[in-house]
Amino acid sequence: MILGKTLLEILKESYTMQLLLIVSIVALAIIIERAIFYIRHRFNYFKELRIMESSFNKMRLEELKRMAVRKNSPFHNLLRQGLENLQMEEQELRELLNSMVFEERAKFEKFLGGLSTIVAIAPLLGLYGTVVGLIKAFHNIAVTGSGGPEVVGAGIAEALLTTAFGLMIAIPSLVFYNYFVKKTEDTTEYLDALVHKILYYRDKYWQEKLKR
Repeated sequence: MILGKTLLEILKESYTMQLLLIVSIVALAIIIERAIFYIRHRFNYFKELRIMESSFNKMRLEELKRMAVRKNSPFHNLLRQGLENLQMEEQELRELLNSMVFEERAKFEKFLGGLSTIVAIAPLLGLYGTVVGLIKAFHNIAVTGSGGPEVVGAGIAEALLTTAFGLMIAIPSLVFYNYFVKKTEDTTEYLDALVHKILYYRDKYWQEKLKR
């Protein structure tokens, strides 16, 4: 019960609350989808890098390639592309790998624009509901000719409820948005570093090949 009413009753009386409910469902759907995506595509950069460096040093690229095919993460997608195109010129390979970094970043940023929009509009929707509620409260004063607490109090309390719900949606959405953005930035930095590592070990690999 909220203000002596069930949530269903409040939703029936306020279209602003209905909009906030829709916004909250969309926000929750985005957060769950992104969380699942990030979990499925996570990787330990330093651990995987040690495996890659060891394989290059021991000239076991086929083993490394099979591992990269088996695993589904931005690190392994980029590594697989590099291994399959080691014969390319350095600049061409660099451009290919950099384009893959942009592609992987785009996957991680998917729906984040929508979540950012929800963070911005949820409090505004709540404020809009409050303004509408206050208009109704003052209308009741004009109709009844009385401005007592019993006339205004309930209307103002109900009006402020939408602001509270707007903030309840915006605050956790902002927390998750910032977390996802940070994870995206970290992943991009790791992939940029991996591009340099692949190019370095590519040169080293061909030098060892020539010696043999």
